[in-house]
Amino acid sequence: MEKSENKRVDVGIIRKISDTLSGIGNYASKKSERGLYKTMQKTECISLCEIMHDLYQKEPNVEKLIDRACKEAGFSKCERIYFGSSFCGQYFLNMSKKEINLLVEACKKQNIKLTMVLPIFTEKHLERAKKKIESYISELREVLDEVTVNDYGMLVYLHTHYSHLKLNMGRLFMKDYRDPRYEDYFNQTLKPKAFTTYLKKLVQDYHIGSIEFDPSHKSIDMSEKPEGIIIALYTPYCYETVGQICQMAGISQPIEKKFRPNEPCQQECNTHKIHYFIEEGHTWLKLGRAIYFKNESCEIKGVNCMRVIYSLLDGEVEQ
Repeated sequence: MEKSENKRVDVGIIRKISDTLSGIGNYASKKSERGLYKTMQKTECISLCEIMHDLYQKEPNVEKLIDRACKEAGFSKCERIYFGSSFCGQYFLNMSKKEINLLVEACKKQNIKLTMVLPIFTEKHLERAKKKIESYISELREVLDEVTVNDYGMLVYLHTHYSHLKLNMGRLFMKDYRDPRYEDYFNQTLKPKAFTTYLKKLVQDYHIGSIEFDPSHKSIDMSEKPEGIIIALYTPYCYETVGQICQMAGISQPIEKKFRPNEPCQQECNTHKIHYFIEEGHTWLKLGRAIYFKNESCEIKGVNCMRVIYSLLDGEVEQ
């Protein structure tokens, strides 16, 4: 524990994941009361990105998991599930085929569509990633109808080789600063700097269907978005930053082999998390290579319909 002026910070709580569904259901009532999207037409989606294996360890029945997620998010019904990773090629490449198949069967029964989310792959893993992507597109075609990409190269590749799939621009395309500790900046209404003439041309050239955002500010004005684009918002956590070196991957390594980029790992992110507690009310979570902060009160302006993508990250925070 460290003390600085009036701040109290508890840092470095590294834990092995319990076998309970901690956090699920804790704030369904809060979300329904908040009502930020009540006047807006919304598509209700769930994200299993980064944490699918962990969630399955806690609740192996995928249909029950989906129902509990809807209850936590305050959804009437899940219409779409996002799977994969925005941040880590190792995570994506090592996803369990058995777990994917369980997800597909549940989606078929409940008439839920799948969105595959792709991270930025290194050159070292690119060919392997292409083969994995090809197999998923082929094997999951009954429920998989769109892919989210997070870099320009993958956008061009998928548009060229899989023109039948809808493509989304992922959260890593959005470069706006985000940090709730800078209150004057955090509390203002953000106008995304990605909404440029160049972006509008990309949307037209590559037939982009959706652009994904994080709740990075108190409010976000989407009124200048490209025409016809669906805005999607991850909630209730915003990713703040992501790095190439994974602290978790070095947990079991000797000191001389820690903090090396692009090294194979044992998916330590499935069993270890770091949760930061800060007295002012901000909550940070380090999951794999990314750090997130919680923002449940982001208001979206300038659109009358959107996707809400609820991430089950509260189950990763020790209560």
